Amino acid sequence: MSATFTRAVRYRVEAVCRTPLRAGGADGAVETVLRDWAGRPFVQGTSLAGAIRNWLEDRDPCQVESLFGSQQQSGSLMVSDGLFEAAAEQQTRPRLRIDGATGAADDGGKFDVAHIAAGTRLTFTLTWLGSEEMLEQTGAVEQMLAALHAGEIRLGAQKTNGFGRVSLTVQKRSYRMEDAGDRAAWLKDREDGTSLTLPELTLGGQVVFTLTGRADSILVKAGAREMRSSPKGGNRNVMVPLRENGRAILPGSSVKGAVRARVTAIAEILGLEDAVTEELFGRMSRRNADGENQDNGLPGKVRFEDAVLSGQSQEISRIRINRFTGGVIRQGLFVEEPIRSEITLRITLSEKESRGCGLLLYALRDLGLGLYNLGSGGAVGRGYLAVDTIRAQAPDGAEACLRFGQDRCCTMDDPAGLFARWLDAIRRDEA
Repeated sequence: MSATFTRAVRYRVEAVCRTPLRAGGADGAVETVLRDWAGRPFVQGTSLAGAIRNWLEDRDPCQVESLFGSQQQSGSLMVSDGLFEAAAEQQTRPRLRIDGATGAADDGGKFDVAHIAAGTRLTFTLTWLGSEEMLEQTGAVEQMLAALHAGEIRLGAQKTNGFGRVSLTVQKRSYRMEDAGDRAAWLKDREDGTSLTLPELTLGGQVVFTLTGRADSILVKAGAREMRSSPKGGNRNVMVPLRENGRAILPGSSVKGAVRARVTAIAEILGLEDAVTEELFGRMSRRNADGENQDNGLPGKVRFEDAVLSGQSQEISRIRINRFTGGVIRQGLFVEEPIRSEITLRITLSEKESRGCGLLLYALRDLGLGLYNLGSGGAVGRGYLAVDTIRAQAPDGAEACLRFGQDRCCTMDDPAGLFARWLDAIRRDEA
């Protein structure tokens, strides 16, 4: 009887969450994360395998079946569950679903999303089994690990809202089953691998948009107000900015909502088909007249990062006005704490999406021109950015840039023709 495998390679991976990571609870509730029998949060191996498989399927489909298997054959790669450290902290983030038709909050659209905090460690293993002739498959495995480390592959849910980005430290151990020492190490599961330097990515990639600027007054409200003592005595409720790990943040979901609305308006002006926004940003499942799901929805392609707001906050008192009398509503005094801060936004999209890149460029340019805001309080001047630059970098290193002056005058630097190619894609669709 021949051996099932004669070579094995094990990758022990320690991942650090650079952004929050959501592993959904078994009951489907968004307020909980998935936990094992001991109450420790984890990511299912099927979820890890699905994330890396989807990336490889889009870039090197010939390798997918041999590594991950099919109904006709088993694959050569095994993926373990990912276990978070015992001290992993669960956090919740308030969300609000907007009705695209009205621009107002959707009925029942306010909810909280639970996630594991950024900075938490996660460990898992990838084990490849095969023969000497099949050893080249490990190159694809290491490409997937490199893509995970680079942020092209995200883990868990809420990926397009900035969740699930990790950085990796990998230990690699190879085994030749003809060697007695390697067989003993394999059977005893020794952790004596060597540090792996992840390779350069060679299988496609993402266009990265980076916007830098500042906001004089920006506020993304936390889920609950904060009770503070007043200098004049008594207490007051303060609408405070959303904070995680002690830092105020502008969530990727908040940026995504504003940019999506602008892309929708631009696509309508350009006469593009209605589905263009859904193709880029995804959508919820559609329901029939009986309230039953007709499909599973559509995943988004554009990914947004949280932005850290590291500037100074200031309490601002405001009053609510009765729209009928023009007077102050009784007990209508309230306090908000907007932040003045430098801002860096990072948005990524596949290089294959030329039309989508062009629409994103238009929407980000409009943000730099002050045509819409981020966060709450746009009606009172909050969330409008003074943008310095909007840079785009393609996977091959080509770059282009929009620069804004003090009067919001915009100039373009496009030596590689990136912007021109994306805008031509939109013009072809218009035609």
